[in-house]
Amino acid sequence: MSFLYPTFLFALFAVFIPVIIHLFNFRTHKTVYFSNVQFLKNIKQETKSKSNLKHLLILLMRILAISAIVFAFAQPFIPSGNQKTKPRENKVGIYIDNSFSSEAESKYGKILEIEKKKALEIANAYPEDSKFLFLTNDFKIKHQHLVSKEQFKDFVLETKTSPVFRNTSSLVSKMKTLFTANRKNKYSVYIISDFQKSSSDIEKIKNDSSENIIFVPILAEKTANLFIDSVWFENPYRPINQNDEINVKLINTGDEAYTQMPLKLFINNQLKSTGSFNIEAHSQTLEKINFTNNNTGTVNGRIEISDFPITYDNSFYFNYNLNDTNKILIIRENNTTNKFINSVFLNLNYASLKTVSINDIQNLNFNNYNVIISDGLKQINEKLKENLLNFTHDGGILIVFPVINCNTESYNKFFNEAELNFITGFDTSKIDADRINYNNEILKNVFKKKEQNLDMPVFLKRIIFSDQTNIDEEVLLYSEKNDKLITSGTYGNGKIFTFAQAADETYGNLVYHPLWVSLLYNMAFYNTSGKNIYYTIGTDFVIHVNNKKSASDNIFHILNKDKNIDIIPQFSNTEAYDYRLFINNMIQKAGYYNIVLNNKPVKGISLNYNRRESNLEHYTYKELKNYTSDFSEKNISIMNAEKELSKETVLNQNQGIRLYKLFLLLALLFIALEILLIKLLN
Repeated sequence: MSFLYPTFLFALFAVFIPVIIHLFNFRTHKTVYFSNVQFLKNIKQETKSKSNLKHLLILLMRILAISAIVFAFAQPFIPSGNQKTKPRENKVGIYIDNSFSSEAESKYGKILEIEKKKALEIANAYPEDSKFLFLTNDFKIKHQHLVSKEQFKDFVLETKTSPVFRNTSSLVSKMKTLFTANRKNKYSVYIISDFQKSSSDIEKIKNDSSENIIFVPILAEKTANLFIDSVWFENPYRPINQNDEINVKLINTGDEAYTQMPLKLFINNQLKSTGSFNIEAHSQTLEKINFTNNNTGTVNGRIEISDFPITYDNSFYFNYNLNDTNKILIIRENNTTNKFINSVFLNLNYASLKTVSINDIQNLNFNNYNVIISDGLKQINEKLKENLLNFTHDGGILIVFPVINCNTESYNKFFNEAELNFITGFDTSKIDADRINYNNEILKNVFKKKEQNLDMPVFLKRIIFSDQTNIDEEVLLYSEKNDKLITSGTYGNGKIFTFAQAADETYGNLVYHPLWVSLLYNMAFYNTSGKNIYYTIGTDFVIHVNNKKSASDNIFHILNKDKNIDIIPQFSNTEAYDYRLFINNMIQKAGYYNIVLNNKPVKGISLNYNRRESNLEHYTYKELKNYTSDFSEKNISIMNAEKELSKETVLNQNQGIRLYKLFLLLALLFIALEILLIKLLN
């Protein structure tokens, strides 16, 4: 047994008052006159021992009555559950889980509304002078300090659903930080939530004796939900006016299977493709949607399904950039064309080729091109190296065909700065290609199946590269000696594809091989801007924007006119012209957004709600009780919120089993027994 106000126990010294009265018996003798001894018959005969017993019993009742009253004022309680500490009654933290899952229905109505009701019931159980710390998933600044009961109620009533996802351990940590900042050593925290399994990481909660954590579960009636989990392109290149394919992952968490469910694709808000899908109970499926890219510039896509009552995850937004013309610059020793390269793009209306001599590049703006091909250059001079690195870093595609006996030192300066494997030598002996990396994104869809006896290209002379493993490079084609023949590397926001030979028939038959067209086409149309076709609200992500203006001229805006949203994000530019924009949860609505600089759009982005909220599976009350018992050292208890949370229920849960009423009744009982003893023994 513990006491809420143990200092009241000093009042137990009051029991000495009846003891002193008993010992010194302040009663004076009274003379009674009577005229006849017959009156003596009316006097009860008492023995000395009987008189002493009466006084001792009366003294005991008085001592017990005073003790019971003192104990009642000291507020005794028996700690319940895992409670190890005495909370302070007027310092309370209450968290409401207002994530999208709170839109689901509980046994008594929408979860969020029931959560708000329970929060108010808990607050009403505390005295008027209590101080409250209110928290939701939004972690709003105005909520991060102690407020009065009335202000707390206003915060609760204005709470709405939020797309932000929080783990239980993170919000407990936030509460601890805020209470520490307010210099409150002991406090109680009520966590009112549906306790989804995806967010309830109880095992990661870190708390100490200053915290008394109380779970208040408001559980969903049904956990069924059908939602779009993610979308992606298999191919990194987006062909214009040709068939394209996007993948859609769908998940069904319910007990029912669905058949012939509609699936729609919108491109720039126009219905582009429709289809249907079947999905079993408690399963997932992968659907592919075929469509034709007729739009250029920033292409905004949206995939939709129909499912109720959870609707926020029925739409999925994505976007990518598609140029109407893919501009390709070929740099050679002279300005003659290379028939093997030109033939790949000869009849493509959306490809524009320009061949220049290395001596004529001084006045060229590399940023006007999407692809640069270095074809058979003997050396890469310092100026060209700088231009190629900047071009690639900004998101360009660079394809390098070195030549035998090139200036190794100049090439290796470029490869080292690009953090790629460098040239170690040359080999003029015949060798066969032996192994293809079928999983590489450039080759993934070139072959319908992995051939066992594939006719591989032959190399008559080639460049030998180093074999560093700590670089961001992937090999597309290996020789029979396991040497690198074609590699793919990432530099900044762009890609560098390197061949171990020049684009010439004297180096082998690769330029005649069926692989040649597929390789060069897929490399040239690799879509670097489509690496991040969407971002997730509530997660930490950085948006890269390339801009040539100085930092002082940059005031970026992120706009969505339909949603009346205009924010100015924080940004930094640590490298060249690469600007990093930080959203920091400033955007809370899914959809398409434009990044604008000086009233000119520079990039489009798409934001989606976090799909971790879509799985409504939650812990039951029994599971939570067992779970909290397993972590008894964490000082966590659980409250059954199915009935109204009365003042007695809340305080008993917070302080344990309160015994002050019992001691008040005992005090009355001892007083009554004292009166009874006086009457019966007189």
